[in-house]
Amino acid sequence: MQHVLARGRSLGMIAIIVLLSIQGILGLLFSLPWLAELLAPGNPVIVGNVSLITGPVAGGAALGVALASPIIAWGLWVKKRWAPQRTVLLEILSLGVGVLAFTRPEINRGLLYSSIVIAVLILICWSIDPSVRALSHA
Repeated sequence: MQHVLARGRSLGMIAIIVLLSIQGILGLLFSLPWLAELLAPGNPVIVGNVSLITGPVAGGAALGVALASPIIAWGLWVKKRWAPQRTVLLEILSLGVGVLAFTRPEINRGLLYSSIVIAVLILICWSIDPSVRALSHA
């Protein structure tokens, strides 16, 4: 009980909620320019031997991660049972988007690295804090 903060939320859960919120904001900054560039008229879709599917799929997945992050953060805040599992799935998807984003030379590397670091930090907090994992078993 000594590591439990107000209303039964542990420090790890609060850290995950804050990181998910930051991930949502950074994800929008990362994915919207990427998708706008892909959808721009006269812009070739295949650039630098990258598959036709890789760019739009990764851009759409990045936008999905950015939009889902605040929803999952809210689910953790109100202690929904689905939130911890969705957090892990979202972060695995986020790491996959990060790997696919390395194929695009014009992507902002600072946002890309920060997105990957945030995803790794969320997974570390999820694996270390037993109260977050216990929420899914309650």
